[in-house]
Amino acid sequence: MSALRSWVLLGALLASGPALAEMQVIWPSGWNVSRSPEPAAVDAPLIRQRGVRLAEDGSQELVMEITRSRLGAGTSINVENVIVEMRKALQKDFLRQGLQAACSKPQAVKLGDLDGLEVRCGISRNGTEVLKQALQVALGDGVAYSLTYAVPAERYAALADEIESVKAGISLH
Repeated sequence: MSALRSWVLLGALLASGPALAEMQVIWPSGWNVSRSPEPAAVDAPLIRQRGVRLAEDGSQELVMEITRSRLGAGTSINVENVIVEMRKALQKDFLRQGLQAACSKPQAVKLGDLDGLEVRCGISRNGTEVLKQALQVALGDGVAYSLTYAVPAERYAALADEIESVKAGISLH
């Protein structure tokens, strides 16, 4: 699931300046959650929360990561260009691993209470879908947010409600 690093593209947007927003995520019980930095300072240039839901055998069943990146004063961002570049990076990363990623066109979504865009990808090996991954991007006041999640294709339907629960528990302010 190294493609979860797609948020790195937003890192190029970082600059110094006051942080204007915080993010909070309500994670379901039983998830392994890491935060960076720990503790998260409101003025940190990059804040990341990563939640992992483990299967009974201890393997990663669902991985979700949300990142907040501060933007420089006067930075103009085209969200559609960002999500398209993230999609391209994801596809290239999976191709290097011998996998093919077929992704949707950007669709309008809500990330927290912000308008954003999302792409959904089906990751295949030898013609068989093995992973589903989604990328979302939204802009706040002086910040950019990205959310990515990945789940084995055969478990997606069973975990769809939990994915929506985590997404509903995201507060960006």
